[in-house]
Amino acid sequence: MESQIKMLNKTSVIIPFYNNVPYIKEAISSVLLQTCQPKEIIVVNDGSTKTASEFLDTFSEHVTIINHDRNKGISQARNTGAKHSTGIYLTFLDADDLWEPDKLEVQQNLLDKSPSITGCHTGVYVFSKNKKIIETCNAKPKILSLKNMAFGNHVVPSSFMIRSTSFHNIGGFDPKMRTEDYDLFLSLLKNNDEIQFISKPLTWLRRDNHGNESSKWQYILYGRTALLKKHWKTLYKANGFMSILIFIQKTFLMAGWRAKRPLSYLFKLLSFVLPKEK
Repeated sequence: MESQIKMLNKTSVIIPFYNNVPYIKEAISSVLLQTCQPKEIIVVNDGSTKTASEFLDTFSEHVTIINHDRNKGISQARNTGAKHSTGIYLTFLDADDLWEPDKLEVQQNLLDKSPSITGCHTGVYVFSKNKKIIETCNAKPKILSLKNMAFGNHVVPSSFMIRSTSFHNIGGFDPKMRTEDYDLFLSLLKNNDEIQFISKPLTWLRRDNHGNESSKWQYILYGRTALLKKHWKTLYKANGFMSILIFIQKTFLMAGWRAKRPLSYLFKLLSFVLPKEK
């Protein structure tokens, strides 16, 4: 049994931390309770306050803490963790999210048995306070393709596991991108990397309205515009110019959901006149 456990300890867990005091203990606990323990847990303290940093230090017995001298953003924090990691697999847990106990074991076993697969992601429970489940996301394409990624992101970063070599081959997360996770997965597909879906919900994604930047219309509009500028050739491969029009339509639609009137009316009107995903 001991040799089997050692054989399975192949994954580096990377947790970006920025003043996430109310949630970090529960996040780290969900890693420590894994049936397959990781090789290491790296928490990147991304320029938190002195009080938050001191609280994080109380977990130093269980995790490796790397400190940024200032806040550099979640992409840089994840990249720093990956740079200092030693596992052959990488997985990223946001400091306010959680894992089911068998999350790492299920994903490692899949990648161990399938050398052609670059990475895999799992089903997700979206939850609010008191772990009340708002939504269960377990109906995703089994194999991620440009066609089903052309209009929206299907992968939650906290649910993802990737081979370390593949992550470094594409340069990791792009710090210039607001939609850094969507950008990463498009870059992997552009590189012909294969990403598989595990439908079992093994990841808990928190939605507590605690300052989530992605809930703002500006994040959607500017983030997806930058994404289109960078990846329009990749999106074009999915279904020609129609893919680009539908991507723009969905951008306006998503921004319209989050904007206030009268701006929301303008975004929804623009989304109405553009081609839609069928």
